[in-house]
Amino acid sequence: MVIDGNSLTYRAFFALPTDMATGSGQVTNAVYGFTSMLVNLVREHRPAHVVVAFDRPEPTFRHDRVPHYKGNRDEAPDILRQQLGLVRQVVEVLGLPTVEISGFEADDVLATLAERAAAAGDDVLIVTGDRDSYQLVRDPHIRVLYNRRGVSDYVVYDEAGIAERTGVRPDRYVQYAALRGDPSDNLPGVPGVGEKTAAKLIVAYDGIDGIYEHLDDQTPKLRANLAEHESVVRTNVEMMALVRDVEAVPALDELQPRAIDADALRQLVEFLEFGSLAPRIAEAFELDAAAAGVQDGEVLEPELLVPDGQAAVVAALEELVTGGVQVAIDGVVEHRRFGIDLDAVVLATTPAAPVLIIDVAMLQLDAVRSSLARCLGVDGPGVLAHGAKPLVRALLDLDIEVRGLRADTRLAAYLLDPSEGRYELEELLERSTSWRAATGTDAPAGQLDLDGTAGDPSLDAARRALAAAALAPVLLEALEAQGMAELHRDVEVPLVLVLARMERVGVAVDVAELEALGASLVAECDRHRDAIWELAGGQFNVNSTPQLREVLFDRLGLTPQKKTKTGYSTDAATLEKLRGQHPIVDELLAYREVEKLRSTYAEGLLAEVAPDGRIHATFHQTVARTGRLSSDAPNLHNIPVRTEQGRRFRRAFVAGAGFELLVADYDQIELRCIAHLAEDPGLIAAFESGVDIHTETAARVFGVAPGDVGPELRARAKMVSYGLAYGMEAYGLAQRLGIPTGEASEILDAYFAAFPAVRSYMERAVAEARERGYTETLFGRRRRIPELSSSNHRLRQAGERQAMNAGIQGLAADIFKVALVRLDAELEAAAGRSRLILQVHDEVIVEVGAGEWDEVEARVRAAMAEAFDLRVPLAVHLARGENWAEAKG
Repeated sequence: MVIDGNSLTYRAFFALPTDMATGSGQVTNAVYGFTSMLVNLVREHRPAHVVVAFDRPEPTFRHDRVPHYKGNRDEAPDILRQQLGLVRQVVEVLGLPTVEISGFEADDVLATLAERAAAAGDDVLIVTGDRDSYQLVRDPHIRVLYNRRGVSDYVVYDEAGIAERTGVRPDRYVQYAALRGDPSDNLPGVPGVGEKTAAKLIVAYDGIDGIYEHLDDQTPKLRANLAEHESVVRTNVEMMALVRDVEAVPALDELQPRAIDADALRQLVEFLEFGSLAPRIAEAFELDAAAAGVQDGEVLEPELLVPDGQAAVVAALEELVTGGVQVAIDGVVEHRRFGIDLDAVVLATTPAAPVLIIDVAMLQLDAVRSSLARCLGVDGPGVLAHGAKPLVRALLDLDIEVRGLRADTRLAAYLLDPSEGRYELEELLERSTSWRAATGTDAPAGQLDLDGTAGDPSLDAARRALAAAALAPVLLEALEAQGMAELHRDVEVPLVLVLARMERVGVAVDVAELEALGASLVAECDRHRDAIWELAGGQFNVNSTPQLREVLFDRLGLTPQKKTKTGYSTDAATLEKLRGQHPIVDELLAYREVEKLRSTYAEGLLAEVAPDGRIHATFHQTVARTGRLSSDAPNLHNIPVRTEQGRRFRRAFVAGAGFELLVADYDQIELRCIAHLAEDPGLIAAFESGVDIHTETAARVFGVAPGDVGPELRARAKMVSYGLAYGMEAYGLAQRLGIPTGEASEILDAYFAAFPAVRSYMERAVAEARERGYTETLFGRRRRIPELSSSNHRLRQAGERQAMNAGIQGLAADIFKVALVRLDAELEAAAGRSRLILQVHDEVIVEVGAGEWDEVEARVRAAMAEAFDLRVPLAVHLARGENWAEAKG
């Protein structure tokens, strides 16, 4: 195994938060990530030999050949450079040989080592995050293990894999790359030649020489671009070809591993505070645990306590209540088709105390339920959990409310890194050092072994509970250090019970209405299909891409737009570009829209109706990076509303017997957040006056009197305003409005001229995010944006858009979550039958009991309008009806 040390270090640095540091202040994210990757590689692949190659700081022969080589790259951040020496120390103490050669890159060293090993008949795995190594792949001996992103996302490529990934053989990769260029190395390619075109040309003409011998075969524009940039392409080939015979690279038999210096390893682990990595290092390198710095007694094996009989269970619970030590909970919980099965609840305090297992049969007893409710209640010792909502939801069926939840480690980890997307306990235990470093907390989280439970669900749950108990203080301290402790405590954690209640209640559905809507959509699909057949001159399978391709491009002669691996595309974007060429295109688009409504919503929603006649969706707090809630099974956030057919689905969501629906939503909350954050006098005045904000915006942007603003101008102004909330630029606005980019740019300029403080805010948001590495809402919610440091221009632009909208979207999300928590409390205080049943975007739906309307309406309005004190009013729109559509008007 040959490893590109610089590549993996850079990947680790940008994948992990920069606030990972030791108690002395040494930032460790890059060295921690590198070490974690190295350990995983050795553990999973068990290589006979490992060699790590590093870049030298001085220029290489490529810089001499092309002075602008890599000239677009920003200088590495200081906190990254400071860690490169530590990475080398890790490699050194683990006894791994390293190679770095002046005048050459680490890639050249890898190439030389791989060629030598393959020539000797040895198998080689090249580990890198640089695609240049694709050219080295050669069956059966040389493969590339490519790091796609983060510290754990890898893929292994052989020759077939490279061909599938790029469209060309490895021995043609350099020529393929030379055509498309490499922006990260500041090596431009041929304009208009991307990856697909480059692959197509290389395959068709067997390389660059063949391409230039057949220029007359190309379209005029492509022919001109290829001819004009031939010298660039041929220079790229020279620059991108890795040197496979660097003489200064030591012979393979000179690169043998050295004995690991146990004392040096322990000292380094202690200095870097890598206690969580120590056991993994020991396992990977087959060391004695003590030699790797593993502390005695940190691998915990829970002792299970299963009391026999009601009295024993109650006594054990009461001991927890009076013990004053926070209780970590988990459960043997299983999702079923409609609802959740609960087989047992486990409660743990410390590793030294037994883990209490309460079988679900015991929970049928009143005395046990009462004691458990006290233990998990607001006056109990406090509850810790990981991903608590499924268990909280299951306990509601037993009339037990978990009101004492103090920390949810899944939510805490999400707040610390909302872009990670994976918050399973096993992964958090491995990453716990990153949070522990910010706290000085010596919790043994990283040593809890969640494997090897032999399929015992109670033991699994017990270990998860202990892991949550160990992780909680680490994560809570990290939240405190980053200013998010209140957000976790006062918003995210209370929301768990609110969402669990909503899931349990669900929303009533008029099944007959859904069935009728489905039948009408089937009939409409048939009408569009028949029209398509008539226009095509015969019947065919409208849903078959090959058959549709033959009809559109061969039979009817429409102009193809783009080609995929299997032929010309017939996707929605392509069909939109074909509008006007033939009336069949409009029919196809209409058919697809109706067919999607039929299959996804008419059939999909019917399949989700539970035996109680209600849909019980699942709501998620840890999916959207902005802090927004999401839902699935089914995804009620995607109920279509833009078309009349789509809006018909809302008629199927109805009030239960003895209830009516109240629908409350925030009026233009993102725009109000912009006004608050930007402190723009014009926007603030418009919102305070109560005028229609889109009409007022149109009047200011297009220079007309408010009375002269028609529907089209108002729609354009609305598009601009909401587009800005999502970081939209001129090109995106042009696409949405169907106008030239230049005209869209003029509109944006006019908007910023009318509301200058908005532009200042956007620029300030990007600058602050670039300096900090993250955005932060007024509630303290952070979002890391590593794209801002990317050498890739497109990625940096994407990062800037994220930085512009993160504060706006995040603030709106925070406000809405606060409103949900307050609203649930208000409904509980009203002590009636009314209850929250659904949340969709900025809307909330309440099922209002008979005779409770006036009080509930007032409480809902107050809870939402007073959720946060913006500089402009938080306007709330309320409506009532027997179904969702009627209430929306």
